[in-house]
Amino acid sequence: MSGMRILILYESVTGNAKGMARILQLFFEREGATVTVGQMQQTDAAVMANYDAVIISTYTWLGGIVPPPVNDFYEDIPQVDLSKPVVVGVAGTGDPWYGKDYNTAPDLFDAAFEKAGAVVGAEPVKIEQGAEKSDMPAFAAFVKAIIAKVKDVQGHAKE
Repeated sequence: MSGMRILILYESVTGNAKGMARILQLFFEREGATVTVGQMQQTDAAVMANYDAVIISTYTWLGGIVPPPVNDFYEDIPQVDLSKPVVVGVAGTGDPWYGKDYNTAPDLFDAAFEKAGAVVGAEPVKIEQGAEKSDMPAFAAFVKAIIAKVKDVQGHAKE
């Protein structure tokens, strides 16, 4: 597992999604991965192809869409060839007040990643507002699923 390269990108206004990114970073590092953390809007989507796994930490904007500051990044995802394959996963934070639009951005990101040929390594983790101690088992399971999927696809690539 040494040498597994993970890119965690976030978009955060309140700090909740950035907090999730930092928690995920710690879980991946505990598993021995090399982790790079950055902001989506400051990242060229093409760099995702250089990693074993890409994790998105986001919130959902009014109307159930991806946050407007990351529209360009989001729209670039399907143009990137992630069929190496790159394993992806999305963590979302939301407010149940939004009803049917609650935490829908993770599903939009997963769909964009699938168009790029990426392998979705885990169901999105969706939490309410800021991460709490009770969310940690979900983050731990998410990280373990991503790592297992990376090992699986890399094992098949070597055959």
